[in-house]
Amino acid sequence: DMTDPTQQCPDSWQSFSSPRSSCGKKSNAPCDSLNITTSGASYQAVCGRFRGYQVGSPDAFRRDIITNIETNYVDGVTVTYGSPGNRHHVYTYAAGLTETTNVWEASCPCAAGRTPPQFVGSDYYCESGNPGPGWIETQFYSSDVLLDRQQCGGIESTCCNPPDLPWFCKTFPNPISE
Repeated sequence: DMTDPTQQCPDSWQSFSSPRSSCGKKSNAPCDSLNITTSGASYQAVCGRFRGYQVGSPDAFRRDIITNIETNYVDGVTVTYGSPGNRHHVYTYAAGLTETTNVWEASCPCAAGRTPPQFVGSDYYCESGNPGPGWIETQFYSSDVLLDRQQCGGIESTCCNPPDLPWFCKTFPNPISE
């Protein structure tokens, strides 16, 4: 909870203090992971929430036809379980390009953008933090927290409909211990 000044980023992530206190990946690699272990305990549900900010021009689900969870399929955060080569999708938070302009390849699905890969199904939420029709590659859009069910206007108005947002909770039919 980076709104609490006593909290710190996970060791594998970088801390940013300006313009907002936040955490991000340390490298320029397209993907970065944070592993959370269950220490062998089994579970039948995964619940959580994510707060984020938009930087530059994210593409939501822009990637061409993606059928493999091991690929870079979203500009955002995804929650999975399993190990590389055997991951299973739980939930995805995607960032779209702009709240006001439909750019099919980069807009959220709820704003007439590209649909997510089949393995994501309906287990996702997408929002943009950019209020304008244009975008700047290096801009940190700090006035609109992403993925919080707030400031969803214009073409994004239907993006904030899921009643449990900003939380997600996915229940599994059988216990999982990985």
